[in-house]
Amino acid sequence: MFLVILLVIAYKSNDALSHPQFWAEDATIFFQQQFGHKLPQLWVPYAGYLHAIPRLVAWVASWISITKAPLVYNAFAIVLSASAITMTCQKLRLYVPAWVVALSCLAVPTSGEIFGTITNAQWFLQFALGACCLSPASPRHANTLGWLRVIGILLMALTGPFSILLSIIITGMLASSWIARKLSYDPFDGALRSFLSERDWPALLALGLGAIIQTGVLLVAPPTESATHHDLLKAINATFTELVPIHMFGNDFLTGTSWLVLYALLIGTLVLSKRIDGHARLQVMGFAVFAILETIASALRITDLQQIYQPSAADRYFYLIKVVWWWVVWLALRSTGSRFRATAIVSALICLVALNNPQFQRRAALSDFSWRDHASDLEQPGTHTIPINPPGWSITIEAKKQQQ
Repeated sequence: MFLVILLVIAYKSNDALSHPQFWAEDATIFFQQQFGHKLPQLWVPYAGYLHAIPRLVAWVASWISITKAPLVYNAFAIVLSASAITMTCQKLRLYVPAWVVALSCLAVPTSGEIFGTITNAQWFLQFALGACCLSPASPRHANTLGWLRVIGILLMALTGPFSILLSIIITGMLASSWIARKLSYDPFDGALRSFLSERDWPALLALGLGAIIQTGVLLVAPPTESATHHDLLKAINATFTELVPIHMFGNDFLTGTSWLVLYALLIGTLVLSKRIDGHARLQVMGFAVFAILETIASALRITDLQQIYQPSAADRYFYLIKVVWWWVVWLALRSTGSRFRATAIVSALICLVALNNPQFQRRAALSDFSWRDHASDLEQPGTHTIPINPPGWSITIEAKKQQQ
């Protein structure tokens, strides 16, 4: 499955490998801040949090010729994205078919910016982080490879703000598990009561440590625009009744009330349906809450919501909820019929939405700014300004005779 996903990601990344160019923060943050340093800049925050994995990629890329830097960044981004999706499929296969998980990750409409750039690899890594921390412990994890896995989880927790949200959710689930035990009541058919005893505690320790560090960074070095600019209830209502449908389907074809009723029915099915395995409902519910919180947090940080009523605008903030939506729909359909029928219907619906939005299935080709020519200039001392994608962006680097 990994090879298939890898090929699809590479295709959707367009010319990321055949004609590699730098994209946005790949150059302005990770390349520029690593240039001239021998050690990885792991503890340098950007946008209010750390980006451990992109920083490590920038460090590795600094070992080779500067002319190859965009190729190294893009290749790592594609491999990491494919690995994250594959891991998510494996972790969730007992609850949601791997085919549905993979198709939802690869075929939902997107602006394309998340594909083939190390800056946006975090939007895929969040799935792997959630799958590792929400899934029950496995005996296979109690070995050397298991500890390497914990290190990987810590690195993902230190890449983006997702560990903070996940820690809040898992803390709530642990508390709910304790309460369910005390009250001897579990709407998830025993899955909630056993949630506390089935945890992969080394993974949760790594997640918690990452969340604490990211929270500290957020408090010490908050993003430039961090204040809420909207009325909370109005912003949440507009987000889920207008923005989410537009980014999920390409248009808003129901009334606001209809969307709220549909959401309530789906969430009610996750909580109350006895025809679906309790562990599956609880696992997907954890992801659903994760997606909801992330969407709200993202919307509240955007100064003008009117700017993102186009499917291509700030679409990365809606990627998680667009994918998890189809997992919830699959479980809802599974409660009314066979597993095969639910898989067939959801797969058909995902493909229908994809066919209706062909312009949002692949990243647009990037402009050629002749990186190789500019890279050779960096070997000469002086100040160099280099144009990058998207058009209008550039980096200014001070090259010295002897790099430190």
